[in-house]
Amino acid sequence: MILCRMSWKTKLLIAALFQSTKLIYVRAFDTVAFDSVVTKLKADAQEFAAEVERLYSNRCNTETMVSCINANYGECQTKPYPQEKCLGEASYQIDACGSSQSASCGGLWDTSVSSVRIPAEYATGPGGNPTDPKLVESICFSRYLDEWFAQKHATDLGYWRSYGVEPRSMYFGSQNGAFRIYPARQSEECGTYDHRLRPWYVAGSSGPKNVVLILDTSGSMKDYDRIGLLKQAAQRIVSTLTVSDRILIVPFSGTAQLITTSDGYMFEATRENKEILATKIDDLKAVGSTNFYEAFDQAFRVVEKTAEKELTASCNTAILFLTDGQNTEGPDLGNVTALVDQRIKDISARLNKSVLLFTYSISEDSEVHVYPNQLACSVEFGLWSKISQDIEIVDSLSSYYRLFALGLGTENNKDFAAWVEPYQFKTGNAWGTTGSVPVYDRSKSPPLFLGVVGMDVSLDALDAALGANATTSQELRNESIRRIVEYSDASCPTTLGLSSCELEAYRAFGAPGDEAMCGVNCTGFEVAQVQENACPTQPDYPKSLFVDGALPVGGPGLVEYPNRACCVTGNFTASFMDVCVVGGAGGDDKDGDDNPSIGLIVEVVVASVFVLCCCLYFICCSDGQSSQSNSAAIGTGVPIAEAWLAPPVTPHAVCSPINPAWVPPEATAPPSVHDEEHSFKDDTNDKAKEP
Repeated sequence: MILCRMSWKTKLLIAALFQSTKLIYVRAFDTVAFDSVVTKLKADAQEFAAEVERLYSNRCNTETMVSCINANYGECQTKPYPQEKCLGEASYQIDACGSSQSASCGGLWDTSVSSVRIPAEYATGPGGNPTDPKLVESICFSRYLDEWFAQKHATDLGYWRSYGVEPRSMYFGSQNGAFRIYPARQSEECGTYDHRLRPWYVAGSSGPKNVVLILDTSGSMKDYDRIGLLKQAAQRIVSTLTVSDRILIVPFSGTAQLITTSDGYMFEATRENKEILATKIDDLKAVGSTNFYEAFDQAFRVVEKTAEKELTASCNTAILFLTDGQNTEGPDLGNVTALVDQRIKDISARLNKSVLLFTYSISEDSEVHVYPNQLACSVEFGLWSKISQDIEIVDSLSSYYRLFALGLGTENNKDFAAWVEPYQFKTGNAWGTTGSVPVYDRSKSPPLFLGVVGMDVSLDALDAALGANATTSQELRNESIRRIVEYSDASCPTTLGLSSCELEAYRAFGAPGDEAMCGVNCTGFEVAQVQENACPTQPDYPKSLFVDGALPVGGPGLVEYPNRACCVTGNFTASFMDVCVVGGAGGDDKDGDDNPSIGLIVEVVVASVFVLCCCLYFICCSDGQSSQSNSAAIGTGVPIAEAWLAPPVTPHAVCSPINPAWVPPEATAPPSVHDEEHSFKDDTNDKAKEP
């Protein structure tokens, strides 16, 4: 119903308002600037990886080891870092340090040095020092990164500030467990961070991939709580995936279950979908007999269906098959082998990428191991692992990506970089993403995988590059996320290119050793090195790597985190005391506009429509001019568009007085999946992804 009859000038103004509102949602983003930021970050990460590779080549120098004695800073310190300062910029804020009405509370950072983290299980020497020679080497040679870190930080400071942010963290994680992060800062927990289980590391070492888990949940898996360990392994695999990956889980006993989308496709490994999968995995039960054929057949059907709709990752595929028993139902093993061989070839041809089969068997009965080994050797890229202890299930299944890493070091993959789905950083109350690049010893053939470097970037910078501040438009944030996801999908490495002899060397490297080899006839020159060796000329490794006051995995003498890491901005020492209150006034709301939910665009739409209606009402009532021809046009054959812009004929004011007591309601959006069922409010796991 038309409440007001308006002048033709008013109609033109309203039409302009509608057009301007429309432009909010079809604006031309500054994609050139956005691509420039992403390209820079990728180039920086590749430069970072090259520097690590250069330093690795000199790791066996005597000076590298001698200068490493008592020279590294830990993640948990009883004494300050050499040049630590309480930084006040938003990027450096730490939740655990709280806030204050009278002071700016933050955390102590040191941009002159990096700090080292190692998992507690590797800190087996005195004072929490590692004893593994290769781990010691990684800590010692990477110490020289401090100069590169500091120079990079200083050089890029102006660049990132031009986008309204500070430079974020840079880090190197070695495949043997050493992790070095810049700038140095204290950790809340000591010895718990293992970078090899984080999406940025797995993505950087394997690229986008399809992962299929075919898991034996027959009754015998109840023994020794193998079903519990199986769940842990599956959860770990799912947690390491990122948005560019696809995942299918097929638990089986006498029949196969399918954990798929409601349409029967593989899941895209988004945060929400991983939460769904985690719940499904927790619900698995061990019951029934064992039917290999049914499990593989159903799994291949889903992969093929997903590929037909082009919903798979157009990259390599890993099929992980675990059993603790022998086939007791369905077609015989000969038919199972023929099925697996043919369907893997079909999928590989469809995707034009490699399909790798990983088989795992766990049992005290030697007969159980025979067929999984034979099955792995029957396909082009197959690898069998015998799990001799139940506890090995978790580590064995979750290390599949290392074989992918072997093939990423070739020359045609040298430009590869990976991106992860944006997540909430542990510092700065900000959302961001990580660009990661694998690191290799390129003196070996094929290049030997050493680890992954990562560089963080705030979504605020990407939003700014697109042309505006994210706090004014959720659409901008969603566009940044969409483009990062596109970069992830686009970063698909070429085929693995592993020769049969290189693969045979990797089989021998695994737990079963020669027992896992498939009898490929290789000469000594064809056998590849798949694991780094310790320095041959280093007779004695340093026993004490950390500075005085460092407690790498915590221990007696370590004070509470706030009293060693929190501060008042501008100070040079920890000054938490009673000044800052955790959760007090001034803290940022992490669950507000920083939540990258697509559904929150609705808030912008509703608010914009409300503002537009207010404008229309104000214009309508202040104009007081109309045309009877407008209302006459309806139902008389005159096009509405023509009547809308027709000149006035007879003025006629019909506006009612505005109620001065009326207050417009706050615009709200309907609940979305992000907002309700899979809220980001519990962000413990998300934040744990950031080092």
